[in-house]
Amino acid sequence: MHKWGFAHLLSTAAAVAILGTGPAMAQEAGDSFARVAAARTKLIDKGEVRTNGVLDPAADYKTRETFHGEVTLGYYVMDAIALEASVSTPATTNNIPAGSLTGLPNLGDDEFVTATVGASFHPFKGPVSPYVGGGLQLHFTTQERDALAVGLNIPNAHGPYVQGGIDFRLSPKFGLFVEARKAFYHTTATGLLPLDATYTSFAAVNAKAELDPLTLKIGLTAHFGPSSEKDDGSAPIETDTTKWVVRVGATNLSLVDKLDLQVAGAPYPGAGMSTYEHRTPTVQIGYFVTPNVAINATLGLPPKIDVFGAGTIGALPKLGEVTYGPMMLTAQFHPTRSSGCAPISGPALPI
Repeated sequence: MHKWGFAHLLSTAAAVAILGTGPAMAQEAGDSFARVAAARTKLIDKGEVRTNGVLDPAADYKTRETFHGEVTLGYYVMDAIALEASVSTPATTNNIPAGSLTGLPNLGDDEFVTATVGASFHPFKGPVSPYVGGGLQLHFTTQERDALAVGLNIPNAHGPYVQGGIDFRLSPKFGLFVEARKAFYHTTATGLLPLDATYTSFAAVNAKAELDPLTLKIGLTAHFGPSSEKDDGSAPIETDTTKWVVRVGATNLSLVDKLDLQVAGAPYPGAGMSTYEHRTPTVQIGYFVTPNVAINATLGLPPKIDVFGAGTIGALPKLGEVTYGPMMLTAQFHPTRSSGCAPISGPALPI
């Protein structure tokens, strides 16, 4: 499909969505919402690389797409205008040399969390509700793992973002949403690149990395406040008294990536391993031992993951693959079990 045809299709779909919302009713001040989403984030892979202070215009790098979760809370300070904030679960990306550096192994991994504060405009309230917004995105580096590079350092960053999405109402209180968010900021990554196999001679590498992440989200929305209560009718809220609960879904998994390596019986200092977040279908079977406390067993389809070296063995190629069966035993506390909203919390024990 030609680019113009694709853009025309999108604009037509957006027009149909807006017209399909029915009467134009603004969101009401005092309403609030919560969104829980599965997200995919990809960095832009662009920047300037300097080796020992000398710019290499042909040097480049590539990073992998990451998958993570994100929670957003919003409050309507006036009709149609909401203040909102979000935070993500940790995501991990790599840094693969490209351009004139092609052929070198991964320089290292960095784990990061993003958070946003901003505002959004919701012009319609109905079965389909498009919205736009913007604000400030914060990018926190929570962990760095050396591979070929030594002393990898990727500072925190921040910058503006813009977003757009559509909320599909399933009921006055709940719905599905899709959203795209683009942020604009950079950071300056540094590290030492070994010049020989003995790791005794190094070149200082400095990269101005244009991060500019694009995040795509899909998830669930819960609406609260006077507007949702008013639209909810007079049906009474009932308490769920079911003893057994079965849930099926997809789970995003991330391992700790710590390693104690011994070679010929002696510890190998500085060695580590690196894996990336991965997903697998899961089923959870729970039983309520009291009206508000449940014991749950969660089983996942065994995923196969790649294992890479990190730290002093980071320059090695892929170490191998591992298949494991994720299992979890959890105790959950449900403060309420109403048919409208039932939050849960509790400790988990891997088995």
